[in-house]
Amino acid sequence: MPLVHEVIVVSVLLSVRGLKKYFVQGGGILGGEKEVVKAVDGVSFDMKRGETLALVGESGCGKTTTGRLVLRLLEPDDGEIIFDGVNITHMSMKELRPFRRRMQMIYQDPYASLNPRKPIGEAIAEPLIVHGLAEKEEAKEQAMKMLERVGLTPAEDFYDRIPSQLSGGQRQRVVIARAMILKPEFVVADEPVSMIDVSMRASILELLKGFQEEYGLAMIFITHDLSVARLVADKIAVMYLGKIIEYGPVDKVLRDPRHPYTAALATAAPSITMRRRKRLDIKGEIADPRNLPLGCRFHPRCPYAKEDCASKEPELREMDDGRLTACHYPLEEGFLDHWLKG
Repeated sequence: MPLVHEVIVVSVLLSVRGLKKYFVQGGGILGGEKEVVKAVDGVSFDMKRGETLALVGESGCGKTTTGRLVLRLLEPDDGEIIFDGVNITHMSMKELRPFRRRMQMIYQDPYASLNPRKPIGEAIAEPLIVHGLAEKEEAKEQAMKMLERVGLTPAEDFYDRIPSQLSGGQRQRVVIARAMILKPEFVVADEPVSMIDVSMRASILELLKGFQEEYGLAMIFITHDLSVARLVADKIAVMYLGKIIEYGPVDKVLRDPRHPYTAALATAAPSITMRRRKRLDIKGEIADPRNLPLGCRFHPRCPYAKEDCASKEPELREMDDGRLTACHYPLEEGFLDHWLKG
């Protein structure tokens, strides 16, 4: 009787465990005291195929650094990155090469990420040639098709243009085309609509959604805009000073936050449907990452902080509804609705 080999498809595409990245400032030839910036400090999450995770938080919270670490564009100081069952954390650049075509990045500033003197058609075709997937003529043909796919038509009119001859929205379409021409399995999109006119944002988001459905993409979507996160994401991770402080399904987290910081972000975000009468204000500014507060990193700004919040750092733990929250005194279920009506 022949053996039957069962093919098992792993639904989890990406696992991140205890990821850390510290930057050292000062010292060196100029002297001075060395200071350590804990940009990413113990971040963990899983992503399934086809899933979108929104990373949100204020500037300097570690969102972009996390995205670059996951793609190994930055070297982690600690932790593990498991991609499709393979630990890529300490792979050499040569070993990583086969994974590069499967993992792509869409940058926040499309102009800065494009060679200003290279025709955009060549920029889109280049990844195919670099990865040995097509010769020059075939790569050009595929690039022409991709230009049409992203709405830069007719492709013949755009192929030889340089980035300065395009609008911001058109350049963003080029950057998306360059990433998608490799048909990746995983993409990090770093604030992909923040530098685009509001009138163009919906079309760019629709374009990304179309590629995601076509290729079965998993995507980390980095944004400071909670309304955009709600539109595009399945899950959301709220970051504060290098740590994830709340994580779960996007609608659940934004409609009924359990962490005071998430609640403050949610009430600050524009909303037509909720017609908010007030905001949950938080005190002061985000702390200097070179001099982190003891205990809970949010406690100096938290309106509900208690004495032990200043001495004991909270762990990210599971709540009764399945989400994860790092707070000693999480908000009660339905808190935001009651607070807004009060």
